[in-house]
Amino acid sequence: MNLAEHILERAVLVPHRIAISDGHEDCTYEQLTKRVQQVASGLRQGGHTNQTVALLSGNRMEFAEFVLGAIYAGCTPVLLDPKWSPAELEQVIQQCAPGLIVSEVCFAADLIGRYSGIPQLYFGRGQVSGSYEAWVAGFGPEAEAADSPELLFIGYTSGTTGIPKGYMRTHQSWFSSLEATEKAFSLNRMQHVLAPGPFVHSLSLFALLQSLYSRATFHLLPEFDAERVLTLCSRVPDMILFVVPAMTEALLRQAESSNAEVSIQALISSGGKWPVSSIPKCRERFNGVRLYEYYGSSEASYISYLELTGAEPQDSLGQPFSGVELLICDEQFREVPQGTVGELYIRSDMIFSGYHLLPEETARVFRDGWLRTGDYVYQDRQMHLRLAGRAGSMIKSGGLKVFPEEVEAVLLRHPNIREAMVFGIPDERWGEQVTLLIQWQGQERLTLDEIRKYCRPYLASYKLPKQLINVEGFSYTGSGKIARQLMKSRVVEELT
Repeated sequence: MNLAEHILERAVLVPHRIAISDGHEDCTYEQLTKRVQQVASGLRQGGHTNQTVALLSGNRMEFAEFVLGAIYAGCTPVLLDPKWSPAELEQVIQQCAPGLIVSEVCFAADLIGRYSGIPQLYFGRGQVSGSYEAWVAGFGPEAEAADSPELLFIGYTSGTTGIPKGYMRTHQSWFSSLEATEKAFSLNRMQHVLAPGPFVHSLSLFALLQSLYSRATFHLLPEFDAERVLTLCSRVPDMILFVVPAMTEALLRQAESSNAEVSIQALISSGGKWPVSSIPKCRERFNGVRLYEYYGSSEASYISYLELTGAEPQDSLGQPFSGVELLICDEQFREVPQGTVGELYIRSDMIFSGYHLLPEETARVFRDGWLRTGDYVYQDRQMHLRLAGRAGSMIKSGGLKVFPEEVEAVLLRHPNIREAMVFGIPDERWGEQVTLLIQWQGQERLTLDEIRKYCRPYLASYKLPKQLINVEGFSYTGSGKIARQLMKSRVVEELT
């Protein structure tokens, strides 16, 4: 079934309830239904059915209605990240070959010049042709939903080289995920939802659709702002927040300087482990809040979850969601005994269907129908998953993936840099802080701000180093590679 169609069918029961509120404008379910069907009519009459349609935008009302309208019409929305460098954006647009690009008007000048052969529409006011609002107004709400389209959308995650790669999610995979939320989390009732992260990341987009699927009110913020989040939670009762750990830390810091009484029913966190010290602070500051953490990925969706009480082991990932099968294997894909560390494979109706136009990458993460997570875990006697370590050298900073090799490749282009190594240091705010070791060629050295400025045309902002450490030399392995773990251990020891 078409997920957007299902959401609109459920909306019929609550036509006058607020579906989305951005603090300036409220959109009822009746109004949202009309707008979604107008968007779908426009896309169909424009010949975009069964095409990919690219969306480059921050969080806004139009983002939500366009994504739903595209899904309803049988198109496949492709989510482009405004934080990408021009090179990353170019690569993704060339790969997905969209029949239409929809963006905020601030991107118009660049997009018109580079992609003049692709039709374009723009959110917001500006002196350019292609007004999204005028386009929508030209169509009636008479569109019928596409019957059982396979793909829901294409999102992007970094590859092992840092190059964005598209993960394809189906309607069925998100139907199963939406149902899993209702089964796993003990929520009194989902009435108000807030996910202040970017919609282009699956966590916030999922929370938006979960809210609409549950006929709740989604409170939209253009970006994360701890003060605004707490203000909303003081005005709106029983808020359910979908967050990453860095957001929770910012909310706690903000709460220390505020006397406002907030009403948070639940904090549902993903993208990394919470600092243990935060759990009692959350319970004390946000009275009555239920704290949940879940383990998953853009490719896997939900894997496991637990309610945080402060008594659970720090490395616990909880128990699997309903319908998730686990297989923990050695390097020969043989199942290991309980309590033994191995690589985690999963199987469920919630996993993705593959990487867009990357069959070899897709084949690497599937084995006999099982999805390879790349994480090393074991199960304890209570059958809880326990994290032993993450595969490779990937950094998770603020819930986002950063691959050191990509950052290092940019840095080593600079003539003053002889050698560079990027790694993550545990950080209560970011989860991991992107840290840089540099050996210079000569006497001339750059500051951290100068390095960040140098990297910005090539890297998304969250990939930029947050700490710089100068070194006289590196240790190397027998094969001539940097001894990463040894170097990291030395730095961490010196810093502590």
